[in-house]
Amino acid sequence: MGNIIFFASASVETTQIVLIIILLVLTIFLVLYSMVTLRKIGVAAKKVDYFFEDLAYKSEMLNASVETIAKASNYIDIFDAFAKRNVKSWVKVATKNRDIAYKLVDKLREFANSAD
Repeated sequence: MGNIIFFASASVETTQIVLIIILLVLTIFLVLYSMVTLRKIGVAAKKVDYFFEDLAYKSEMLNASVETIAKASNYIDIFDAFAKRNVKSWVKVATKNRDIAYKLVDKLREFANSAD
C-alpha cells in the first residue's frame, strides 16, 4: 500500500511539473505575441498620425489657394463694376466688400493715430 501512495504522489508531482511547463510555454508565447501586436499597433498609429498631418497640411495649402481665388474674383468684380459704369454694380461690389472697407478704415485710423 505504501508503494501506491508513493506512486500516486509521484504521478501528481509529474503532472504538476508538466502543467507548469505548459503554462510557462503559453505565457512566453502570449508575451511574444502581445509584443508583436503592440508593435504593429504602434506602426498603424504612426501611419494614421501621418495621414492626419498630411490632410492638415494639404487643407492649409488649399485654404491659401481658395483665398487667392476669392481675392482675384473680387478684383474682377471691381473692374467689371467700373467698366460698366453702373451704379447698381458699384453698390453690389461695395456691399460685398464691406468687411474690406471696414478693415481699410480701421487701418487708416490706426495710421492717423500713430502719426500723432
